[in-house]
Amino acid sequence: MNFKEMIHKDLRHVFFNTNEFAEQHTLNGISVEVIIDNDRLKERSKKEYDGLYIGELLFFIPVEKTPIKLKQDMPLVFDGKQTSIFSLREDMGMYEVILNRNSGS
Repeated sequence: MNFKEMIHKDLRHVFFNTNEFAEQHTLNGISVEVIIDNDRLKERSKKEYDGLYIGELLFFIPVEKTPIKLKQDMPLVFDGKQTSIFSLREDMGMYEVILNRNSGS
């Protein structure tokens, strides 16, 4: 097993395990396991956006376990709240998603 395969195995079996780091949430009414990391959101805001407000929530989800096709700027109901995807990045089999609450919500 090479290093990249080991990382993917750890992501699936350790980090995205609800007994370790992951939590159950809903995306458009579908239950999924995600890792919320608002510390990373603050860090990205400082480094990439000069400290400007860039979103309300940052989470990671394995690409293979994403129940819907995610796209930048698409509307998304996260835990019953209407949001939209501000930023979407894919790396090492995971999506990093930053959500903004839609105006009027």
